[in-house]
Amino acid sequence: MKNILFLLTFCLFLSGCSNPYTQFYADYTGGINVLNLKGSNSTLSTSKPRFIKGSDVEQDGQNMLENGYILLGVSNFNAAEINQRKAIEQAKKIHADTVIVYYQYTNTLSGSMPITSPATQTTYHSGSIYGSSGGFASFSGNSTTYGTQTTYLPYHIRRYDYLATYWLKAKSPRLGIHFNDLTPELRGKIESNKGIYVIVVVKNSPAFNADLLTGDIIKKFNDVEIIDKNHFTKLLSEYKESNVQLEIFREGKTLIKDIILSDSSNGFQATIDTKTGKVITYPVYEDEQK
Repeated sequence: MKNILFLLTFCLFLSGCSNPYTQFYADYTGGINVLNLKGSNSTLSTSKPRFIKGSDVEQDGQNMLENGYILLGVSNFNAAEINQRKAIEQAKKIHADTVIVYYQYTNTLSGSMPITSPATQTTYHSGSIYGSSGGFASFSGNSTTYGTQTTYLPYHIRRYDYLATYWLKAKSPRLGIHFNDLTPELRGKIESNKGIYVIVVVKNSPAFNADLLTGDIIKKFNDVEIIDKNHFTKLLSEYKESNVQLEIFREGKTLIKDIILSDSSNGFQATIDTKTGKVITYPVYEDEQK
C-alpha cells in the first residue's frame, strides 16, 4: 500500500499525470481543417503516426517540406523522461502522419519525498504482584499503541528539454515551392524591393522538374513584376492556365523558366518568419479567390 501511495504522489509531483505533448502544444496552421489538405499518399487519420528521433531541427524541417509535408504545430517543454507513445498520442489526435521529437538533457533534480504511513506498536507485559500477607499473583499480556511514521525516500530525476514537430503529407502547392518576402540583404543584393525568394522546392513538383532551386529570387510572373509574397500568392491563385513563365535571379544571372503547373486546386504554402524562424503554414483555396 505504501508503494502505491508513493507512486501516485510521485506521478502528481512530476507532471500531474498529464500528457505534456498535449498540454504544451502550439498550432501553426491557424486552426484550418487539415484533413482538407491531405495528399493522396497521406496515411489515414486512424493509422499510427510515424515516430522519428530528430537530429537537426532546421534540416529535418527542410527535408519534410521538400517531401510534401505540412507542419501542423509543435510541442515545447521541459520534463523528466517521457515515453514516446505520449508524442504519438498527440500526433494521432491532430491527424499528423509523422512526429519528430528532439530532446536534450538539462539538469538532475534531487531531493527526498516524505511518505507517511500508519504505524502500530505492540508491547508484551508480564510480572508478579506480592501481597502484604505473603501471597502473590502472576500476570502477562499485550498492549498496542497506534500512530504514524514518516519515511524519506530519495529521488534523482534527469530532466530534458523536449521539442516535437508534427507533420502531415499534404497536397503540394500548384507551382511546388514555398517562398518568403525578400530580406534586407537580398534587396541590397538585387538592388530592388520587389520579388520573392524560394525557401523550399517540393520534390517531383512542376518547380522541381523545371530546376528551380532553393534561394532563387523570382522577379516576374508572366511579365508581371512581383511585389511581395502576398502578391505572388494572389497571382498563382487567380491564374487558370497550365503554362507560366517566371523570371529568376540566381547568382547574378537572370534566367527565364517555362513551367507547366499542376492541376491541384487546393494546396498549401509555407513561409518562415524571418525574426523568429517559425514556419507558418497556410492553405490556398483557389475557389475562394473567384
